[in-house]
Amino acid sequence: MIKLLSGSASVGIIYGIFNFVLIPYLNGKFHSTALAGNLVSAGMIITIFTGMLIGYLGDRNRKYLFFIKGLFIIAIASMFMLSTGNEILLGVAAVVFTMSIFSLLTPYSALVSNVSNPGKKDRNYGFMMGVMNIATFLCSLFIGVALSRSEETTFVIFSISAAVLVIPIFFFRSGSQVGDATVGIREEDLRFKINRKIVFVMISQFGLWFSMGGILPYLTSFISSDIGVSLGTASSIMGISTLVSGVTSIMTGTLSRRLGQKRLHITALSILTGVFMLVSIFYSGFLDLGPFLMLIVLILFSFALGIVLALNVTIVSDTVSLANQGKIFGLNNIVMVLSQSLALSLIGSLIALSGYNLAFVFVAGGFAVAILFFVISTLDYQRPLNEQKAGKT
Repeated sequence: MIKLLSGSASVGIIYGIFNFVLIPYLNGKFHSTALAGNLVSAGMIITIFTGMLIGYLGDRNRKYLFFIKGLFIIAIASMFMLSTGNEILLGVAAVVFTMSIFSLLTPYSALVSNVSNPGKKDRNYGFMMGVMNIATFLCSLFIGVALSRSEETTFVIFSISAAVLVIPIFFFRSGSQVGDATVGIREEDLRFKINRKIVFVMISQFGLWFSMGGILPYLTSFISSDIGVSLGTASSIMGISTLVSGVTSIMTGTLSRRLGQKRLHITALSILTGVFMLVSIFYSGFLDLGPFLMLIVLILFSFALGIVLALNVTIVSDTVSLANQGKIFGLNNIVMVLSQSLALSLIGSLIALSGYNLAFVFVAGGFAVAILFFVISTLDYQRPLNEQKAGKT
């Protein structure tokens, strides 16, 4: 598991570059916000096809590591290529970089599921997400220093760092997985079929990623423009939030054992719903809060987000058998990309039209949808045993 966590740290660095640097850098190079956004969107749209294909082939051949290694090589190589001065190569690198990092989590999540002992998924996914978030936070601390020296050099330095951290993955043996995923599984469970539980979980995922993926890119601007601090301070605040979420994700396995996965997930989603709804309702009052009270709100948000990020992967994983992990994460990747793309456009338009107040209502609504359909997905649609017996007499 240590080797996989080293890979998670590499993913954290890669996502740090994507979240904090890529679009501003492309804006500066192409002098066009629209073109920068379109290049990133193109890479995300491609993953709608590649994610499911990689998941299917990974399940069929039991070679998640093959795709993980390949996608790491592509992601790091394309990140290195972003330092090029050639605009055509830069555009291609941006699309390939985005495609590879959004495709990577499909086989990576499936592999973690297959190496996890029964009952340990919450812990292992919690460590995976925690290490990723902490690595992203550490990345944010050094990005500013690197960018002040040279934008191009930044991509070189961080691609080398990501490459060094990912080396242990290439020495990870697939034979160390916990048994063959097909052992002890009924023949009908080897087939991937969309049932009611999967549909409800995917609707819950849509609501979750609509809110989470839709608002996170705008929070730095919100803190800067509406709360009234410098952009650098706002970025530092979001970096601290990422650190808190990472630490919370690591704690999620322990919390899940004590409180129960369902109760913990609903509680965390309820906190996120409540935070955005209350901030929206008492918007003016929130902006007048002192730094200490704002810090409490931020910690609540970060704490709940860390739990949701960790548990969310297990919840998706548990909807199907071990033999179909790649397919379900490929399907989830499609839902995640579509919901985030829609949310970024809609929430961005709402912010432009009426500020953050109304946008936060939609964010709270997305989290509420995630709660509702997650609860529905956990219901047992089979008739109780005594009713089945009564029907036979």
